[in-house]
Amino acid sequence: MILLTGITGNIGSATAKALLARGVRFRALVRDLAKAAAWADQGVELVQGDLENAESVKRALAGVDRALLVLPNGQTQEALELAFVRSAKEIGLPWIIKLSSPEAVRGTTSPIPLAHIAAEDAIMASGMHWTFVRPSFYMQNFRSSLKSARATGKLSMPMGKGTVALTDNNDAGEFIAYILTDADSARHDRQCYDITGPDPVMNFHDIAEVIGQVIGQKVAYDDCDPAAFQEAIRPFHRNQWHSDAVARLFAEIANGKTPGHKTDTFEKIMGRPGRSLRKYLESL
Repeated sequence: MILLTGITGNIGSATAKALLARGVRFRALVRDLAKAAAWADQGVELVQGDLENAESVKRALAGVDRALLVLPNGQTQEALELAFVRSAKEIGLPWIIKLSSPEAVRGTTSPIPLAHIAAEDAIMASGMHWTFVRPSFYMQNFRSSLKSARATGKLSMPMGKGTVALTDNNDAGEFIAYILTDADSARHDRQCYDITGPDPVMNFHDIAEVIGQVIGQKVAYDDCDPAAFQEAIRPFHRNQWHSDAVARLFAEIANGKTPGHKTDTFEKIMGRPGRSLRKYLESL
């Protein structure tokens, strides 16, 4: 039996869809049964609980042989992930798969990667079998860029000369579903998979050019003021902490501390290339 967390979020839901498409039964730990009701309608077994509550986590893990730990970035992420790892270890979970990030490198000062590092360290020390899946910069970050580019002729982000390798959320979900269901699971034990799509590493001038090709007009990259950008996106974040954390993460991309790095891991494991940025934008 497989347990998913984060099924109402982007990567968790993409993984759930991929598992359902394979005809795989699985369970999901959710805080709000009403919010997840559509999954129950599709045959997903829902267990209500909270990662802070060890008993509810252990109840959800009963009979489970592999679990996906995926949480939204947030102020409590590290504490919740560490709590889940403790409960999983106590109940004897055989194998844990964690969604992480390629920005989770020693020396970072950004709180989001630091939370991933703390959870990775706890998992590696737990004695459980583990796999880390670390998709690079999500294409979904440009979901609203087509509309704004049509209106302004610009892609405005405070990314300086930074570079990224891009990954589609749905590809990440497909990859995780494959890892969860591969009959040869031993080959994924203690593996850290950094995955990207097929595009080369891009700077934000390159991304603006692709957006322009898709909408049929010239789009220029505007390396805008970081403080102004943070203020503009603040309404889309849950709180001040989240807004500040994203700004710190973007700053480390802009100053080259975490440059983009393309891998062929997705294609090697899945036997096909992932979706390109152009194909993703054309689907919107």
